[in-house]
Amino acid sequence: MKIKGTLTSGSGEGAYYMSKELYSHQFKEKLGFEPYPGTLNIIIQDKDIPSIKECILHAKKIKGKEKFGDVLYMEAALNNKIKGAIIFPVKTHHPPRILEFIAPVYIRQTLKLKDGDTVTILADCEKYDQRS
Repeated sequence: MKIKGTLTSGSGEGAYYMSKELYSHQFKEKLGFEPYPGTLNIIIQDKDIPSIKECILHAKKIKGKEKFGDVLYMEAALNNKIKGAIIFPVKTHHPPRILEFIAPVYIRQTLKLKDGDTVTILADCEKYDQRS
């Protein structure tokens, strides 16, 4: 799956949750890296939402606890330069048009990105055939 989107600023909540050991430990174990504390928010086109919803059905899971919900994820690459993951927090405030991407680096600084820039995400949804 290849999706293009436009960068937008978030509320900063991603940084709070990504810094929680509950999540960072599991991401490190399952993805092989500790995520930078924050997410890159990407606005996608409405025509891509059905493809994303289909992928979510096959995404893997990071288990939450108590007030912290589960997070579904799939490995992906941003601009063919940064390996990371698209995450789908079960308890999200984002509309379906907003994707959140995590990586081991501060993406905006590493790729010199700003709000309004276009990025491309590549993900292989079909390789996720069960949640684990």
